[in-house]
Amino acid sequence: MAQNLQDFFCEFNDDVKKYQIEHETSTINQSFKEIFLSYLNDNGIDNLQDAQLYDFQKQSENIKLDGVSYSEFFQTLTLIVGKYDSKNTYATLWKKDIDQYLKAGLKYFKSCISGDLENLEHSSDGYEAYTYIKERLNNIQNVNIIFITNDISKNYIPEDCKFKDYVIKFDVYDIERLHRIIFSRNTESRPLIIKLKEKYSTSLKMIKAPINSSTYDCFIGAISGELLAKIYKDEGQALIQKNVRSYLQATGSVNKGIKKSLLNEPDMFMAYNNGISTIADGIKFDDEFKSDDVIVSVSEIIGWQIVNGGQTTASIFNVFKGQNDLDQVSVQIKLIVIKNTNESNQIISNISKYANSQNKINMSDFNANDDYHIEMENISRKIFIPVEKGKPTEQWFYERARGQYLVELNMQNTPKAKKEFKERIPKKRCISKAVAAKCIMAYKGYPYYVSRGLETNFIFFSSLIQEGKIDKPSNETYIDMISKVILFQSCDKIVSDLNFGGYKAQINYYVVALIGKYFSDRIIPQEIWQKQIISPDVASIIETLSLKVWFHFSNPTTPGVNISQWCKKEDCWKLLQERYEKDALK
Repeated sequence: MAQNLQDFFCEFNDDVKKYQIEHETSTINQSFKEIFLSYLNDNGIDNLQDAQLYDFQKQSENIKLDGVSYSEFFQTLTLIVGKYDSKNTYATLWKKDIDQYLKAGLKYFKSCISGDLENLEHSSDGYEAYTYIKERLNNIQNVNIIFITNDISKNYIPEDCKFKDYVIKFDVYDIERLHRIIFSRNTESRPLIIKLKEKYSTSLKMIKAPINSSTYDCFIGAISGELLAKIYKDEGQALIQKNVRSYLQATGSVNKGIKKSLLNEPDMFMAYNNGISTIADGIKFDDEFKSDDVIVSVSEIIGWQIVNGGQTTASIFNVFKGQNDLDQVSVQIKLIVIKNTNESNQIISNISKYANSQNKINMSDFNANDDYHIEMENISRKIFIPVEKGKPTEQWFYERARGQYLVELNMQNTPKAKKEFKERIPKKRCISKAVAAKCIMAYKGYPYYVSRGLETNFIFFSSLIQEGKIDKPSNETYIDMISKVILFQSCDKIVSDLNFGGYKAQINYYVVALIGKYFSDRIIPQEIWQKQIISPDVASIIETLSLKVWFHFSNPTTPGVNISQWCKKEDCWKLLQERYEKDALK
């Protein structure tokens, strides 16, 4: 039974207030953003996963910024503006309110372009975010401006627009949308609609395969390389979000063979390449073309996803970004239109599983590792935190499926039962599988993978499970996992209190990695599990290592390098180890 919206609003605000108490340096607005974004991240809204949070506003000029996120691969900047309501019930925001907040975010971006923010106080959040964006301006093509609020907003989102050479897209997440995302128990997604004729002034001529199926229709054709690159430029990860294999292909390194053929023999590309396999919820035909039972002209594709050929698409996009001519490049395309939507996910998985892959990682989707996460979930429901006397009553909660915690909380039938549930398992002891993977992978010595974001790290973690490089679930491995989570959370608190001013997340990853490599003998999982805290000795080690990692980040081998990007490279981790072993981190 889903929780009603008012109860969810109150619960959400309670979480915000508790977060502020637990994180003494946090403002209520900061707490709101942390909690709201954690819900979105846990529910698959991946363009906000690695957002840097800020608190900047110039009311007299209607300029506001609450967070920034940047995707290097998709060359997409995301700006967050937020509104927190501390009252006992939510308010209604109308079109003018939504426009006001989104325009405030847009004006911040425009001020970055004009340089109007150059004169801000250099220690201010507004200036720090400005320098972050300024460093990336030449590599930004798309800008998302997202409004988050714990009020209810009118069902209105402004149309996309252009500012100079930038495509500007808007979105709104209010408390009602967040509630629906969580209690649907599925990742929220709006169908991606590709309006070929309206937006790109073209249509796809395709052959309909003579297949009599109640499940799907199949169409075969060719798409120009330039059109595919333009669609990928505009839509980015939304084209591949349903399939892990495609995600790995598209965000991995560009295939040198594909790139060579694109540059040197573009007219032969279709002969050399296997093309792309795609899936859709529906299509529309071009009214100006007389489609029949064999030849059709597709003017619009609803719910389009690339499920095989992500690396091909990414390679074409990279060549396109380099201002290279794609006039002679054509790509074979298979388009599966699903009639039975209940079978969509299974078909996506099977297409990826059985198609020839260009990526060496043998993994079709997250379901391949369900057994691991199901077993971890089962163990978490059985094991209680030890106590010195009496009967243990408190637990951690391993959240295998998004929103599980809230769903289970609201299965409690009475206020008393809900109160007892929250006392037994407070929200702060709810750990999602992606966050658990982050803590484990950092400790195992992969801080550069963790720095690439929760999604990328989780995919790599999943591949290690499949390769047998992660211990199978047991009481011992579960306790070990929780000990790493407690270690990571403790590190986060210590680093936060040191007030370095930036790169807090990356410092956490690299400090935990150093502990895993050089101080593993001080980390005794059973002891941490028993006490639910790290020892004073380990806390002291964390503080010392934090200062060394900060020194390391402040002194890169290449002056002026982007630290956030450097942290994503294995070379950063290797150099830190060399410096640490030579005692060169003063």
